Amino acid sequence: MAPTEDTQKPSAPLATAPAAATETFFTPQRLRVLGYAGAAVLVIAVAIWFMVTANQRKEQYASRALDEARNAAEQGNIGVAVQGFTKVVTSYKGTAAAYEASLGIAQARLVAGQNELAIAALTDFLKTNPPAFYAAPANGLLGTAYENTGRWNDALAAHRKAADLAGVEYLKASALLDAGRAARLGGKREEAIAIYREILTKHGKTAAETEAQVRLAELNGGQP
Repeated sequence: MAPTEDTQKPSAPLATAPAAATETFFTPQRLRVLGYAGAAVLVIAVAIWFMVTANQRKEQYASRALDEARNAAEQGNIGVAVQGFTKVVTSYKGTAAAYEASLGIAQARLVAGQNELAIAALTDFLKTNPPAFYAAPANGLLGTAYENTGRWNDALAAHRKAADLAGVEYLKASALLDAGRAARLGGKREEAIAIYREILTKHGKTAAETEAQVRLAELNGGQP
């Protein structure tokens, strides 16, 4: 039987948009999540800013306190200077000023002739494993204190350590000169000769060259 005109063809289904396309991205839930994330970022930023500014203020306060202690030392007020340096060390640990103050304590003790106190202070300081920038001069001061008490072997070792830690060539050469002096005064002629030759070989272009040549000639009877 042939189809009649009233027979209707099935209509094609209407296309429906994907549900995701009809949803708004910034839903209340997502807005809340974004708000929490933004607040967390803000808190972290504020915390970092506070830490940075706090460290800057700490360094500034420490620097001013260090200057006051140094001024007292320059005026000959050793007791006041040591108290000031000690305050910097205890109140501002970890700052550059605190490391400098530790060296200041030893220097003040040496100026006052308090070599044993200087040795004790420097030994304690070096036990804290300070950066080489401060450990090098600390060992140099320790060597001087040992020399002042006639402990030549200890002085030689300390000056050698200072030379090893020094980051600048002329400081290495200067520390080696001190080591050579300690060896010479301690009766270690051959070691002193070796040290002065080391200066001439490795650091011949520094200001230490001339003294090394003179000391070497003295030890060798005028021979280089």
